[in-house]
Amino acid sequence: MVKKIAEANHVGDIMKGVVIGIGAAIIGVAVALIGIVAIFLFAILGALMGAITGFIVGFVPVLGPLVAQGFMMIGVQNPNLVALGAMLGFVGGFFKQHQSNTSTCKCK
Repeated sequence: MVKKIAEANHVGDIMKGVVIGIGAAIIGVAVALIGIVAIFLFAILGALMGAITGFIVGFVPVLGPLVAQGFMMIGVQNPNLVALGAMLGFVGGFFKQHQSNTSTCKCK
């Protein structure tokens, strides 16, 4: 009788561990999905900011033609500053890096 109670208690401990493991796996998958969505969200927001910046630069009298001429010099024919800004912002959104304020660099 005592042996059956001990075995039942052992099975309960195993089931408890399995349930905790499944819960941890679900949380891990959810965090990974949130991270993937955040990466694409940063890229989309970067594209939006790049497009707005390209639009504004296109209207600046000196800067717009200067930037367009710079892109023409590297081989971009008829540069659309809004599209180029959106493209560069989208790519930049993927490579966004956050730096902490607790830097150990003594660059003085």
